Amino acid sequence: MNKQKVINDWLKTYLIGPMEDTEANDGGRGWRAKLREELAKRKDVDGREIYVFDPTLEEQSKIGMESEEFHKKVQGWLASGNNDLIAEHGALIWKGKTYLEKSEEGRARLIHILGDVDYVTNSNFLIMRMEPKDRPCGTFMEAGIALEHNIPIYVIQTMSRTDYPGSFIHAVFATGGAFFYNETELLTYIDKKYKLKVKK
Repeated sequence: MNKQKVINDWLKTYLIGPMEDTEANDGGRGWRAKLREELAKRKDVDGREIYVFDPTLEEQSKIGMESEEFHKKVQGWLASGNNDLIAEHGALIWKGKTYLEKSEEGRARLIHILGDVDYVTNSNFLIMRMEPKDRPCGTFMEAGIALEHNIPIYVIQTMSRTDYPGSFIHAVFATGGAFFYNETELLTYIDKKYKLKVKK
C-alpha cells in the first residue's frame, strides 16, 4: 500500500467512477466537470475550498497522455502481449511517481506525483457516479481501499440501488457512506455534514 500522505487539514474528495468504458463515451469527464464546478463554490468554516482529486485531469501528469489515449494504447499492448508496458503504466496510475528535479539553484528537489491509491487515502470522502451501461473496475478497487481506511463513499445514483453490485453496496454502507438520488441531494448533505458555506 502506498504511504504517501498529504499533510494539511483541507477537506479533500476524490471523484471515482468509470473512465475507460462509459455510456457517455466521454472518459468520465462530463459529470466530474459539472460537480467540480459546484464543489468550487463551497468553503469550509476556515474559508478554504474543497480540494478535488479528479483523475480525468491527473492522468497526463502521471503517464504523459490523456486517459482516452492511454486506454487505446492498453488495448494495443494487450493484443501484442506487451505486458511490461501495461505494468509500468498501471503502476504509475495506481502508485504515482517520485523523482528528483534540479532547481534553479542547482539543488535536487524531490517531486512526488500522487497515484490513485493516494487520492483515496488522502480524501475525507469519495464521490462515485456510474451510468447503467458503464463498465467499472478500478472504481471497485478504490471502494475497497476506502473500506479499509474507513473513508465514506457517497454515491450519486443513476439507477435503482438494487442494480449496483451487492458487495459494492455493502462497502458504501460499511464506510459510513450513503446513496443519493441526485447531485443536489448529495451537495445538501455534504454542506451540512462538513459545515460548508456556498459562495454567493
